[in-house]
Amino acid sequence: MKIRITPDARRWIVDHGGAVMLRLSTRHGCCGGTAMVPLAEPGTPEDERGHRRERVDGVDVYLDEGVEDEGAQNEGVVTIDLAGFWRWRRLVVDGLEIRAGG
Repeated sequence: MKIRITPDARRWIVDHGGAVMLRLSTRHGCCGGTAMVPLAEPGTPEDERGHRRERVDGVDVYLDEGVEDEGAQNEGVVTIDLAGFWRWRRLVVDGLEIRAGG
């Protein structure tokens, strides 16, 4: 899996501590069921066990083992980008599938 960080996302991450976590988050549907949604969050994990640290363009990227197991679409490239504007900016992940939970 190759990780790419867009220039806007890189600046935002550096301004917010210089580290980002990629993980899967369980989301519950209104009519039942769950989905595993990939997230990029600024910061470091409280416990680094179960994470692999990779340095990408001067940013520490912590990959949760669930993300590692999932693998990447798009020829193995996962992109971290920035969405929104002004105070409502947030990191987004492209290249990992949303999958049904168990």
